Amino acid sequence: MWQGLVGRLPARIRSGLAPRRTVRSRGLAFTLQCTNWITEFRWASFNQKEPETLDWIDRTLRDGETFFDVGANIGVYTIYAALRRPLARVVAFEPEYANLHLLRDNILENRLQDRIEVYALALGNRTGLSQLHIQDATPGAALHTESAEPLAVTRTHKPVIWREGISVYTLDAFCREVGVWPHCLKMDVDGTEPEVLEGAAETLRSKTLRSIILEMYGGPPVRDSCARLLTAAGLRREWADPGRADNEIWGREGRAD
Repeated sequence: MWQGLVGRLPARIRSGLAPRRTVRSRGLAFTLQCTNWITEFRWASFNQKEPETLDWIDRTLRDGETFFDVGANIGVYTIYAALRRPLARVVAFEPEYANLHLLRDNILENRLQDRIEVYALALGNRTGLSQLHIQDATPGAALHTESAEPLAVTRTHKPVIWREGISVYTLDAFCREVGVWPHCLKMDVDGTEPEVLEGAAETLRSKTLRSIILEMYGGPPVRDSCARLLTAAGLRREWADPGRADNEIWGREGRAD
């Protein structure tokens, strides 16, 4: 009931109850709800944490194209992409309910609800019910693991403190059902990247898909598994800096930009 009353308050008053910070980046500005140390960190580190992701969005995404943000968390890159390319279709995936709440509020407060689609589900190598194994219940946290099997620790070797029942789709099943295929795909799912790619064989081979940036958290085994799946789909590695970043950028072989 209290949350419903707060939701009907004017935006100015809501902002006072839930402090917001302004991100200024490369000529763009947007606000994020900052109520704990993790969301404060995401705000304060936005320009320094993954400059390669900002470079990739700036250089690669075009107006009129479709951008998928898989593992959107509170929406920092979702919102940046929507502002950078106002005529692009932006689709965000986030299964964790506390992060989803902040993702929704951040989209609404930046008046992007007509330009960003949000799906409260995880992507994997099957379609059905699963569990999200949580290592930190603080809103904005990451390093969780989707698995239908009980886990004591996450893929990132963190103790599991909570489990949430979630829906999981393959990316191929989602694209077929919704009727949309990404041109640019960002993926950050904390160690389950191989499973997401296993469920995306059709999407990865689609001529629509031009470029992927994905975090490969988990060292050589994860990088090797992802590389095999991406190479088999006709993609090639275009950028990597393993000593500094977990991200890699892959693009379509033989496709002119």
